[in-house]
Amino acid sequence: MASTVDVDMQSCDRKARVTVSMRKDGDLDVSIESNCDVVRGYGERLKKITAMDVYDFENSIINKNEIRGQLTTTCLVPIAVYNAAFLEMGMMTESLARKKGKNSIQFVFPDDT
Repeated sequence: MASTVDVDMQSCDRKARVTVSMRKDGDLDVSIESNCDVVRGYGERLKKITAMDVYDFENSIINKNEIRGQLTTTCLVPIAVYNAAFLEMGMMTESLARKKGKNSIQFVFPDDT
């Protein structure tokens, strides 16, 4: 089974679909589709990750500058890779993901409260 996370970056009008699937050897294949050239480049460089890449955020290949390339620090696609991997590895339950459906980031301004 593969685990898929959709990303809707409304601030830049870009979308992406991240799919992570477990391999027999325990590593994970990563597939990223997007209408953003920069994200597609990231996806071309990030084809395979290990469980340690998922556990060790600081040293993960997912975050390496040479893999991220020109991605902005606000791009949600790398976090979507983690979320899809968590789900695929059983670190997040499918029932929780189905129940909640999505996570979100919302900009809040003082005059909105």
